[in-house]
Amino acid sequence: MEKILALYDSPDNTYYLTEKITAIDMVFFKKNIALGILALLLSNFTAYAQEPNFSMYHYAPFFTNPGMIGTQENVSLMLNYRNQSIAAGESFRTSSLSGYYPVYLGNHRLVIAANLLNDQVSEFVTTNGGLLGVAYSIRTTSKSELSFGLQSGFFQRKINNDFTTDDQFVNGVFDPGSISGDAVFNQTKNYPTLSAGLHYKLNDAEGREKAFIGGAIFNAIEPNVSFIDAEDDKLPLSFRATAGYRVYQGLKFSVLPTVRVVNQASNNFLNIGSRFGYELAPSEKGVKKIDLGVWYNTNDMGVFSIAYEQPDFTIGVSYDLPVGADLSTAQNGIFELAISLRIKKKSKKYVQKQTPIAYTEPSPVQDSAETEIIVEEQQQEIIEPVTEPVQKEIEQPQVVVESEEEAKETEEVIEEYLTSNERDILSKTVRFQLNSDELTEDSQLFLNTVSDILNGKTDFQIELIGHTCSLGSEKLNADLSIKRANEVLKYLTSKGVEQDRFIVLGAGESDPLHSKETEEARMENRRVEFNVLQHR
Repeated sequence: MEKILALYDSPDNTYYLTEKITAIDMVFFKKNIALGILALLLSNFTAYAQEPNFSMYHYAPFFTNPGMIGTQENVSLMLNYRNQSIAAGESFRTSSLSGYYPVYLGNHRLVIAANLLNDQVSEFVTTNGGLLGVAYSIRTTSKSELSFGLQSGFFQRKINNDFTTDDQFVNGVFDPGSISGDAVFNQTKNYPTLSAGLHYKLNDAEGREKAFIGGAIFNAIEPNVSFIDAEDDKLPLSFRATAGYRVYQGLKFSVLPTVRVVNQASNNFLNIGSRFGYELAPSEKGVKKIDLGVWYNTNDMGVFSIAYEQPDFTIGVSYDLPVGADLSTAQNGIFELAISLRIKKKSKKYVQKQTPIAYTEPSPVQDSAETEIIVEEQQQEIIEPVTEPVQKEIEQPQVVVESEEEAKETEEVIEEYLTSNERDILSKTVRFQLNSDELTEDSQLFLNTVSDILNGKTDFQIELIGHTCSLGSEKLNADLSIKRANEVLKYLTSKGVEQDRFIVLGAGESDPLHSKETEEARMENRRVEFNVLQHR
């Protein structure tokens, strides 16, 4: 008995086989695969296998929208794997490995990325290749960014030759040493690709994703992928769009409905559903989260996913369940795995030494002044407010480094010139509300006492070190920490303390007083510290 198999591609770029049983000789087959499938591949099948559409598309920027590459804030690696089993005992497998490297350029971020892809249509057609991508992300506001991405690739399709054909039989006996004369075997086809996309992302005040929208064009050059150079066998132009908006955010639970539209030649489909987030007990490194996803694919597929996210890595799995009668008899569902590893560079404090100015009340124009960006080690952004027009040119950032002997000498001088009560006051911190750089009334009263000490002891240089809690992104926290230190600087200079006595630092979230992620600990971590450096 022979299985006559016909290969089809469904609108979401998955595959399925239909079969019927006839009574003919089996000599043309090996591993239950008919040569008729190869003929279909050569004449009737448009190869979408190298264009995978992952169900967990938010974990696959290269195949969803090149603009999404620009949203990667950390050096990271991503693995995506998709396996579709079919009733004939075969499967279609796609494996993808990608890496992302962000470079911060002032107010913007440039992300360079690369991808390796292996796609197998059962055991007879394999596609291998790679993609190079680059995306430029512009920070439109403190909470939003717009990214433009471009990617190109090179792929090779190959028909494997591990098959038995009739011309390898001599007088009814199989001769393994004979070479098949069938021209379809061991054929290869090389082709390039080019794709581009835009992606807009909006975060909330704590750095969590609130909304996104984007669109991309794939296969802009429509390469010919035919093994026999048929003019009509081109990889078709494809348009893909995604959007999502968080409709609910509680203390731990969130709801983010999403939609994806794919248009490729005559194949159009829609994914509509929602992601549901639940925050677990926070760790020392940050928030841990469970992300559940439920979508309906208009190609009669139901998609269910679950992912575990934390600051260093994410792991997620999904399953596509056929809900249409035709599909359910042809395939057993689609399994998908996504793993992301984030490699974070340790942040360093960068110092801005500012020249003395006479403090005046800020005018409305000064209040709305643009800010200048200073880059951290990971090239994170730190913002230094532009001050009054009378300000002198700001010196280049410089770091005060003391040897062990110098530090000991400084400590002895401090003990000699400052009383124990004064040292105790300067060891305290200025506290701030969540996501705020405004001084409270209590903070102003405390700074009045600090200014009295500094005005009475004019021989010391002071570090003002801004800090934040771990809520929000590193980028926003680096920005906020320097703002807090500058607010303390402005207040103290308004009380007569000379500005050239201060060095302003922003530590972001990198140096917490408390590692526990309780609200009490976060409140104490949101602070500005005083550090008496040296006798002038």
